[in-house]
Amino acid sequence: MKTNPLVVTLYPNAFGMGYVISETPKELINYGIAKIRPLTKDKYVKRLHKFIKEYRPALILLRDYTDSDNRISKRVMKVIDAFEREAKELELPIFKYSRDDIKEVFSQFDGNNKYVISKTITSWYPELKRYMPDIRKYPNAEHYRMGIFDAFALMLTHHYLE
Repeated sequence: MKTNPLVVTLYPNAFGMGYVISETPKELINYGIAKIRPLTKDKYVKRLHKFIKEYRPALILLRDYTDSDNRISKRVMKVIDAFEREAKELELPIFKYSRDDIKEVFSQFDGNNKYVISKTITSWYPELKRYMPDIRKYPNAEHYRMGIFDAFALMLTHHYLE
C-alpha cells in the first residue's frame, strides 16, 4: 500500500504559528496554533525540530513573503528564513506560496480576503468551526486563531497547484 508523503505546513505570525500536518487535504494528522513565547527565532526553530522529529515529514510548506501583499513583520520574515535554512540543512524539500498564490486559488470560491477564505475552509472542514473567529473590525488586531486558517489555506494551495 502506497502512502502519501507527510507534509508539515508552517505559518508563523505575530502570536505564534499555525500548523497543519497532513498526507493529503483529506488525510489530516494534526493541526492547530502554537503559541510561542517569547517570540524568538530560536523558539520557532525548536518547534520546527519537534515537528520534524515527531512526524518525519517529506516536505515543508512555508509562506513566501516576496509578493505584493506583504504585510508581515521583519521578525516573522526572519523566522521563515530560519525555517528555510533548517529545512535545507536537513535536506527537506521546501515549497513556498505567497498570499497572492493563496488568493488566486481561493478566488475560484469567492475567497478574496482572509475571512471569506476561512469561511470556505470551515465549509470543507466543519471541525474547524469552533476555531472560527468573528469578522475582524478595524482597528482590532487579527484573532490569534486565524493562524490555523492561514496554515490550512497554505496547505490547500500547495495541493491545488502541485
